[in-house]
Amino acid sequence: MQRKHRRYAREQRGRERGAEDPFSYWRRLSPDDLNGRRRAALARGISRMGSIFPAWQAAIAGDASAAVGIVLRLRPPFRVSGRVDLAMSLLLHCAFENVSAALVLSHALRRVHLARIGRTRLAESWLEYHRRLAKSRRKTGIASGGHRKPHASRDPARIRAIRKDEIQPVNDPSGGSDDAA
Repeated sequence: MQRKHRRYAREQRGRERGAEDPFSYWRRLSPDDLNGRRRAALARGISRMGSIFPAWQAAIAGDASAAVGIVLRLRPPFRVSGRVDLAMSLLLHCAFENVSAALVLSHALRRVHLARIGRTRLAESWLEYHRRLAKSRRKTGIASGGHRKPHASRDPARIRAIRKDEIQPVNDPSGGSDDAA
């Protein structure tokens, strides 16, 4: 009986020594409390994850839009579970650099089952972080954390390639002409 007690006491001491779970940071810590050591621990935890689902694979690879999509598909109000911890941790990892991810993290924190005061405090802190990040991005000219391909109609190479004589009429499946008369 005494062995079980000693083993339990040893496990509790190990937990108290700073063995924090990086997948619980999203529900406990504000952006200002997430220092470099904690961000690195979160990145290490995420790098050990794997999935067979393409959206989760993209989010694990750092795609903020995939992480946002995963979190927005959670049914509100959602309870804290392993899946929610993983999804919100992926979003948290992207929220440091991506303005949209920080905003969605603030929104999602308002929908989760946590103590109301803590939930509101965290949501407000991430909303403020979103504002600061957006303001700094405006000053530097970076719209968001991701890189986006230019729209095909605005691509200069494509515009130069299309000349007036190369434009062909759209085929009508009925075989008739486009004229109404």
